[in-house]
Amino acid sequence: MSPLDIKLTRDLWRVKGQAIAIGMVIAVGVMMLVMMTGLVNSLTQTKVAYYERYRLADVYAPVVRAPDYLISEIARLPGVARAEGRVTGSALINMPDIAVPIQASALSLPDRGEAALNAIYLTDGRALNEDRPDEIVLLESFAAAHGIGPGDTLSATMNGARRSFEIVGLAQSPEFLYVTAPGELVPDDARFGVIWMSRSAMSAAYGMSGAFSEALIGLDRAASEPEVLNRVDAILDAYGGLGAFGLSDQFSDQLVTQEITGLQSSAATVPPVFLAVAAFLLYIVIGRMVQSEREEIGLMKAFGYTDFEVSWHYLKMVLAIALGGAVAGSLFGIAAGRALISVYLIYFKFPFLVFTLDPSSFAIGFAVSVAAASVGGVLVLRKVFALTPADAMRPPAPEDYSRAGEFSAWSKQFLDQPSRMVLRRLQRQPGRMIGAVVGLACGMGLSAAMISVFASFESTIDVTFSQIDRSDVTVSFTHPLSDKTIFELARINGVEHVEPVRGVPAILRNGRLSHKGALTGLGDDPRLFRALDANGKAIGLREEGIVLSTALAEKLKLAAGDDLIVEVRSGAQPEIVVPVVEIADSLLGAPSYMPLQALNAAM
Repeated sequence: MSPLDIKLTRDLWRVKGQAIAIGMVIAVGVMMLVMMTGLVNSLTQTKVAYYERYRLADVYAPVVRAPDYLISEIARLPGVARAEGRVTGSALINMPDIAVPIQASALSLPDRGEAALNAIYLTDGRALNEDRPDEIVLLESFAAAHGIGPGDTLSATMNGARRSFEIVGLAQSPEFLYVTAPGELVPDDARFGVIWMSRSAMSAAYGMSGAFSEALIGLDRAASEPEVLNRVDAILDAYGGLGAFGLSDQFSDQLVTQEITGLQSSAATVPPVFLAVAAFLLYIVIGRMVQSEREEIGLMKAFGYTDFEVSWHYLKMVLAIALGGAVAGSLFGIAAGRALISVYLIYFKFPFLVFTLDPSSFAIGFAVSVAAASVGGVLVLRKVFALTPADAMRPPAPEDYSRAGEFSAWSKQFLDQPSRMVLRRLQRQPGRMIGAVVGLACGMGLSAAMISVFASFESTIDVTFSQIDRSDVTVSFTHPLSDKTIFELARINGVEHVEPVRGVPAILRNGRLSHKGALTGLGDDPRLFRALDANGKAIGLREEGIVLSTALAEKLKLAAGDDLIVEVRSGAQPEIVVPVVEIADSLLGAPSYMPLQALNAAM
């Protein structure tokens, strides 16, 4: 080892505490980069492979009831690679140890062979037998939550009739990577199930012989999705089409895609923060070391070491800390990524999920950490180049404060000596003081932001369940019912108050502007589910029209007095024109409200 390398090892050992601390800051930044890019790589590759292997549809077209021959017409549309119809329906699963029925979706599978689109992955048991209408395949996560499997029986209510089924298989599906009950966001495997039945059994259960209730469509690579959606809607409108939508609007895919996008954003923004802090710390440490070793630097130059050799000596210390942190960060990133993969398997129902390393993340992590550390070191090493042996052997000249302002005589009467010292420091070193203030502000800002996020969650929960929706129980129905149901519910022991709410899916249009949403109909003087403005006051509803939230009105460029075209996507699917009677700031979301009687009359 050369004398400078021996000095380097001694210097590193002397500042080992600071070196380890800075290395750990770099390690955290590199760990976040490796972990997040690896997770993005793993989720993206697995999702794409899963979708392709089991042929997840690109377009979904729900319809009330359409004849099977329309599938061939849809398949002939430009841009459509394949099309398949299926029967879908809602179901209630009755578990012996649970008092309340559990919501479920029922889907059909072809009587023979695999599904052309949205095939399932059997994890246990066997496929359905077309000659056995009482056989079902059950969602694997739901079965695991309740401890049931192939060979067990299951009771479910479908289309108003309770039936008993034999479970012959458990399955997963790319259509249900993220599984939640309708209207909920947080997954709970025990509270929502998916049942697959043969097409003939589903058609008999839901009265769909020779018809389908949803068209699945796969697109060519060159297809125009908006054009296909418009053409499919034109074909299915006469049969109660509810509006075709693409895969990007499918709930499960939306959640997975949002998670991947969030990881990508975090990978691009979080690691640079840690590396910038490490660069700043290296600047401080190396700067103090160079300042304290002025005489040694002068001696080294006097004995023949060049400016480059001396600078390279200190730069090697910077690189040793940076490379050590990068190596540790890479190892931590691999371990953290593998640990988080098991967490993602809890929320996203992939058949498997293997942490796949992105080689570029290692290269980027090492390059960026070395570059960030070098920036902090190079800013200091300029002083090494500027030092001549004669200057280095002398103590540094005191800083020149001759241009600093003086305090007037009257100010000295009001300011004591410590106060004047503080003001002089602010005046003489404004850059350093501004940096300190900015650093403190960033720390306080981060703390305040996180506290605000938690406070916002609490406020949102309070507003949702204490002010807007104040009910204890919500009863949902598959289709609108008469007021008789309200009276029947009110007669149940323990029920104090019942009020009706109607939600109508619709497309709201103003010229070329549109919004897929729903009309919410509320009764007179609602007490349990209320329309509130931004101040928490009840929004007054009028029989002659609709009340829009400010966000929705801005999106559709509407004002009070304008007419709104509403394309209803349920029932007889009328297209109605409703005047906008008021624009109100809503507490949450972008709702639209009408009096229940007016909505019923319009429907």
